[in-house]
Amino acid sequence: MNCRFWGRAVILATALVLLPVQAAFAQTQNLPPNLRTTPRNPDEAAYRQIQIQRTLDAQQRTAMKEMEDNARATAKFPGEKLPEMSEKDRRRIEALLAPDPEDLLTYKEFLDQDRTGIFRLFPNSDCETRGIIRIDGECQNHVPGGSSYSFRGRATTPDIFFNNGLLAAEGFFSQEVMTSLGDIAIEDVALSTRGLKFLCEFVPAIDFAGAKEQHVKIGKGIEADGILYSNLAKPRVGGTYAVRIVAYRNGNNLIKRLSPDGINRNSPVFKFLKVQEDNRADLLIAFRVIRQEPNGNLTILWKELVRKRSPEINFKSGEELSDFK
Repeated sequence: MNCRFWGRAVILATALVLLPVQAAFAQTQNLPPNLRTTPRNPDEAAYRQIQIQRTLDAQQRTAMKEMEDNARATAKFPGEKLPEMSEKDRRRIEALLAPDPEDLLTYKEFLDQDRTGIFRLFPNSDCETRGIIRIDGECQNHVPGGSSYSFRGRATTPDIFFNNGLLAAEGFFSQEVMTSLGDIAIEDVALSTRGLKFLCEFVPAIDFAGAKEQHVKIGKGIEADGILYSNLAKPRVGGTYAVRIVAYRNGNNLIKRLSPDGINRNSPVFKFLKVQEDNRADLLIAFRVIRQEPNGNLTILWKELVRKRSPEINFKSGEELSDFK
């Protein structure tokens, strides 16, 4: 059974088990006309009861969905209104983030393949912290959102950051392990490439305590077969890297954890609501730094080697929602 629906499924199943046939027929006012007629024989009565239960089940799911949608829509957020980006600013930022046309032409054949991509990263240098964007010093050319990227597509949380001269694989409620593969053409990277064995065989923990412990070990660095694995890398033009990204799923009923006074955008509940709407996956990615501009901007070419469903970590009743960091 899908854990995401465990709580409501137990309640619903219990109600149906305890609901006698007479009580089920007593609710026929909410049923379609074809289920309100009197059955002609015991066999038809038994089959009719199955149909009724399935209909009531569907109605219950619809009601629960409407309640959740209403809770999300009516949740109170802080009074501070964030400034909306104009279409002009949005186009300007998209133009700044766009790769160099020369790179697009050079790697056109590679980029025509499925599950490949190219993007630019702008150095952050702590230009964005706690909702504050600095525009002085090194941050004069900072592009909001330009220092992070997600390989998962349509994701609401990033997988990699470019901060203070380092690439950091640090996604929210995710496990990332990264290593350098050396100066190898990205077209030649395969699962048999030296350095990928550990990433392929890495088994992510399926409980919060275990995942947090793994995160600490990865942060300190893990050596295997003479190769160092961590969540940090020094980018170098011509260098190729690999990263395993395990973006965990969460199946907790977060509606129950909403405060009656509303939730803060920085609260754990709000962040995990975004996780449930996110495109979560377990990926193995190879990427190569193909350009670094004088101002530090990087252009990165990548391809996906493996994709599978990521594990789910849920929190116990009363347990505080938290990231691994």
